[in-house]
Amino acid sequence: MDKNKSIVVMGAGLAGLSCAYELAKAGKKVTVIEKWEDVGGLARTIKVNGFSFDTGPHRWYTKNDMVNNWMLQLMKSEITKVPRLTRIYFDNKFFHYPIQIKSTIKGMGLVKTFWAVVDYLMVRSLSFFHKAEPVTIEEGYISQFGRTLYEMFFKRYTEKLWGRSCREISADWLGQRSRGFNISTVIKNALFSKEKVVSFVDEFSYPQKGIGRLAQKLAQGVKEAKGTLYLNSEIIKINHRAGKISSVTVKSGKKLWEIKGEEFVSTIAVSDLINGLMPPVPGAVAKFNNRLKYRDEVQVVLFINKTRVTPDTWVYVHALDIPFVRFMEMDNWSNKLTPKGKTAIVFEIVCNYGDKVWNMPDKRLADLVSEKFISSFKLIKKENIIGWHIHRVPKEYPVYHIGYRKDLEVIKSYLGRFSNLQIAGRNGIFRYNNMDHSIEMGLYAAWNILEGSRNFNIESVNIDREYLEEKKVVLRAPELPEDQYVQEYKN
Repeated sequence: MDKNKSIVVMGAGLAGLSCAYELAKAGKKVTVIEKWEDVGGLARTIKVNGFSFDTGPHRWYTKNDMVNNWMLQLMKSEITKVPRLTRIYFDNKFFHYPIQIKSTIKGMGLVKTFWAVVDYLMVRSLSFFHKAEPVTIEEGYISQFGRTLYEMFFKRYTEKLWGRSCREISADWLGQRSRGFNISTVIKNALFSKEKVVSFVDEFSYPQKGIGRLAQKLAQGVKEAKGTLYLNSEIIKINHRAGKISSVTVKSGKKLWEIKGEEFVSTIAVSDLINGLMPPVPGAVAKFNNRLKYRDEVQVVLFINKTRVTPDTWVYVHALDIPFVRFMEMDNWSNKLTPKGKTAIVFEIVCNYGDKVWNMPDKRLADLVSEKFISSFKLIKKENIIGWHIHRVPKEYPVYHIGYRKDLEVIKSYLGRFSNLQIAGRNGIFRYNNMDHSIEMGLYAAWNILEGSRNFNIESVNIDREYLEEKKVVLRAPELPEDQYVQEYKN
């Protein structure tokens, strides 16, 4: 391609930055535009009063060796291995997650465990005669675990997370998050040695100074390669003509300006992309676009004057009378994130943009979370809390409503008419990606531009049906000859 051809990347999350990084390293003219004050998108590390904390539990685990080696080459000795302990807090008891046989039997008791197994065997037996694909997430959970485990472990938390009935959520979300995971997977994990099956990964890779270091390193690489990065800059129009995107109109404070380009990669929410197109999209496309919804999040961070409050990397909280759905303790991720003898605990409250929780005053949110955590878990006292911080995250999760795939097909078909536009990232393609998936999409978008083709299929990422956390260990040649092993260091 023409070396002077300019490329505009919309959004400085991991998908956008990995794309820009590859292009800038290849000597291409790249401009990245980000509306927030910092890079990283949904995977940021924020620092307040000497405490560093991530915007949610972002562990690095991938089944793609190429992507893993790419990350290791980028981060080098910054990466450490973190032992994982994830539990469910359910009816005042802790259960290991992913489900472990011993923990589940102890928590449920023999009678409920017996019925859970019977339920599962009945479901699997019936599936031989009736192979209909589940439509709702309720049908999906029951087909994978049986009704007993669904109603115990999954129904309450899922409805708390999404704010709607499990009968209103597409089974695709379950396919994205726990494909192929069922009781047989749990049994296999208990019976077979780790050398044969790496299942329910019990450790993961992590940058010692926080997950945000991934985005920071990428942004640094873009700048060093003469790329341009605009922060606090919102794209308000995506201008097009004759089947091509021609420019974007950007607003920063009171300043408006236009950035032209020959190639465009969008990692902003696909609904925002459609709404920003100028001339506007046809009414039929706008109607389908308006059906796309997102779930938002308020994160409450408590600064604690003691460390290792819990043994967990993160905990899922099912109780409906407790406002947060999950919390994580940063000291259990790295000893380089908080002052010595102190820790930060990040609590996630899922809500909708502009609702009562979203608009709640910061102090009230901090009081609500601290009081519930102290009274429910009894792990700290009020005097242990030495500060707090509130972080609001719009569009944390794309909502898979029933029939969403048909709506997306119309939207993506329309976007497909722009020959110089690619979309990538979690909200960019409206798919519940992990970090490695978003990076892989960004790399594909960059390679397509570098090759002057569309040989790398972005939509193919994260659609395999194997359980995300199960990776069979096989000996094979690396996917790319230039991949090199990079040592990972432990704390």
